[in-house]
Amino acid sequence: MRVTTFFKRILRLKSTIVEWVREHQESDLIDGQISSKLDGRGVLIRVRPRWKLPRCGACGRKARRLHGPKGKPRVWRHLGLWGVPVWLTCRVYRVVCKCGVKTMAVPWARVGSAFTRAFEDEVAWFMQKTNQTATSQYFGISWPTAGKIARRVVAEKCDDSLLEDLRFIGVDEISYGRPRKFLTVVVDHQRRKVVWAAEGQSAQTLASFFEMLGPERRASIEVVSMDMDNAYEKAVREILPSAQIVYDRFHVVGLASRAVDEVRRQEVRLAPEQEKRDLKSSRWALLKNPWNLTPAEAQKLSTVQQTNARLYRAYLLKETLQTLFDAPSVSKAENIFSDWFAWASRSRLQPFQRLAHTIKDHLRGVLRFIKYKITNGPVEGFNSKIRMISHRAFGFHSADALIAMIKLNCSGIQLVPFGY
Repeated sequence: MRVTTFFKRILRLKSTIVEWVREHQESDLIDGQISSKLDGRGVLIRVRPRWKLPRCGACGRKARRLHGPKGKPRVWRHLGLWGVPVWLTCRVYRVVCKCGVKTMAVPWARVGSAFTRAFEDEVAWFMQKTNQTATSQYFGISWPTAGKIARRVVAEKCDDSLLEDLRFIGVDEISYGRPRKFLTVVVDHQRRKVVWAAEGQSAQTLASFFEMLGPERRASIEVVSMDMDNAYEKAVREILPSAQIVYDRFHVVGLASRAVDEVRRQEVRLAPEQEKRDLKSSRWALLKNPWNLTPAEAQKLSTVQQTNARLYRAYLLKETLQTLFDAPSVSKAENIFSDWFAWASRSRLQPFQRLAHTIKDHLRGVLRFIKYKITNGPVEGFNSKIRMISHRAFGFHSADALIAMIKLNCSGIQLVPFGY
């Protein structure tokens, strides 16, 4: 077997002709433009595309090479072999295509990159498993270079197929920096993938997503789950009038838990010293589900029942509200809410009186959970993963860098290490 054939197979170079292989030393003067980019000793491989006609680097179509110089020598870093650095070198030409004058494409690397496709995929796989700093140190590249590699991989792997056949989507915002830096995240409930993310949390931010989809893809969206965010609701009402809005069940229960905690703090402030001792450490006993209570928390809840009627009434209101979501039909749920609304309105607990009117204003969207059984749980799960991505990188300077990492880790991109 020839050496050139051996290296072509071992490096898995497709649609590529290997012209020669040689050891490169730091003192070699192959070409000033090439040797200046090579670090120390390694293997230098001269390659060229197998295509008879050059391809456009922008659209990939066949193109015509421009007359003039013989091209510009370029070098790409490949994955090393047995601890030895490997570089590929080739002359790259300018070509004329229907889309204009572009740089020719090469089969082993992405356009505009100084690394081979295999090297970039390996870097991206590492960033799916660990943080960007550790990845850059392992591969001997800079931190910004690792981020650029992630963006190039995401641009290639995340195509428009993510935006096809969207029927049930979830929308939520997540904070990624101070003072008020937010991202809007859209998740496909059926495929459990993040399909879109952008900076901002306004109606215009979500409207830009719907506008990007176009009329045909927008028409396929049937249900949008969200919390009670007026900005997102406005965008859906204006651009997707036929879509059904489902308000997140856990957001509604969270509002009820917040109302209970507000009542608890009010009672602690106004209670005499003896009752304050009885109410001490009662927060989790009031907020947790009854089947999750420890014996000590169950005893504390019993103490609250005996010593503070107002706080126990708030607890019962919170637990009764949750039965709304277990109703067998929408009509039965409406009856449950009607009774609960009357009870909350005359409970003399201001937090629950406010909550009752808030839910009444959004009742149709709340009750749609009974039909579709959709919550924002998957969206919140991805938000937790996004926070982990941000925290392990100690934050990101720009939203674009974070969005690239979100798509790399949360949009279903499957990368396989080079050795497998």
